[in-house]
Amino acid sequence: MRWMTLTLPLALAACGSGPDRGAAAPSPPLTEVQRRVVALSDGQLRAVLLRSIIDGEEPCQGVVRAKRLPDREGRPTWAARCGNGTAYQVAVGPDGTARVVQLPDATEV
Repeated sequence: MRWMTLTLPLALAACGSGPDRGAAAPSPPLTEVQRRVVALSDGQLRAVLLRSIIDGEEPCQGVVRAKRLPDREGRPTWAARCGNGTAYQVAVGPDGTARVVQLPDATEV
């Protein structure tokens, strides 16, 4: 698992809702950095995911597809497929660092 910092200027307003009794503990609110990443256009998001993968010293010539996954430990998370068919899970932390993990199966991305 590798970590790297995302440094792309972004913008997004946050929305929230009250807790649901009986539901699992709510995720912590997203930070400004995380909200900005979530708000990116598809092209901008693929560029950020590519940079995260490359910074993690993984081979990727370009992200051809990105799919939002459920948040992991309060981190917005995506599956990203590179042009060579390799897929990665990228989770953005509160401070903008990205956790990149290679996925064993790229068919669902």
